[in-house]
Amino acid sequence: MDMTNNLFLGPDAQARFLMQSLMAHDGKGEITRTETHVIDGVHLSNDPEAEITGTYESRPGELLRLKSVPRGDARPRWQALHVAMGPADLSEAGVLGVVIRSRAPASITTRVCLRSGRDGAFVDNFFAKSMISFAQESTHLDVIDLARTPDLPRSAQWRDLVLFFRAGEVELELLDLRLFIV
Repeated sequence: MDMTNNLFLGPDAQARFLMQSLMAHDGKGEITRTETHVIDGVHLSNDPEAEITGTYESRPGELLRLKSVPRGDARPRWQALHVAMGPADLSEAGVLGVVIRSRAPASITTRVCLRSGRDGAFVDNFFAKSMISFAQESTHLDVIDLARTPDLPRSAQWRDLVLFFRAGEVELELLDLRLFIV
């Protein structure tokens, strides 16, 4: 697989290239208190007040394994995985969707969000369904119908696909993530 050239086309090209790069990546590390770099364009962010610690691992053929826990009694306001999408022009699109395969030793919910940024501010648009991961591999499919989402900017300086994990301990395997804009 050629990981040196981004040959994808279309508004979702950057995100698809990052997912392909992460699927080929072999690495692991410690999850730090606030932000943890995984690969260029992909990072974990955590509520600094929760003092979250843990580990992540990326192996070829799978996206990411996460294991994290907040210290003490602090309940995190957020724990998230961010995937940079570049500007991802949606002016000609009708639907933005995701397909995510996952697994977790105990069921866990994740909210999927499209974050659109412009001039130092951002707008979050959440997908309608919560992703639920189980001990058995499961597939989550969800879409944002752009015609029914007037507050979602059709153009932005940058966008992130953000997976917000439940508040508390997280143990999750993200096996695959596909994004589509049509």
